[in-house]
Amino acid sequence: MSTLLVQGDTSATARRASFFPTHDALDRHLLATLDRAAIGLRLYVCGDEAFIWRIRRLAGEAGMLPEEITSELDAAPRAVYCVHCSASHVYEALPEVECAGCGINLSVRQHFSQRVGAYLGVCADPDRPYLVRHA
Repeated sequence: MSTLLVQGDTSATARRASFFPTHDALDRHLLATLDRAAIGLRLYVCGDEAFIWRIRRLAGEAGMLPEEITSELDAAPRAVYCVHCSASHVYEALPEVECAGCGINLSVRQHFSQRVGAYLGVCADPDRPYLVRHA
């Protein structure tokens, strides 16, 4: 997996592109960049929901305000947080998924937690948590 970060002002000659082999490498670079940034910085994030909300959370922890961050969704996968095993995994946008952590079939709620950067997943059928999905 590679991630592209483009830095600079709006002129084409001022942009500098960097590729990162992992999200952790990008996260470290982003935090170091935000630590050196001047007041008035704006951040544009494009990617799937899991990526966008992870970057927004990091930027917020670095002191950026929500109105200083613009984001654009470009793909369907989304992060789902399992309330049973506390794991977050990225899945296709389906109403039910099987938790990769504990195997329980989860009903994906419309509630999105900005704190954990994921949709809430609860047991789809408490009487039969490990049976095939309903959808």
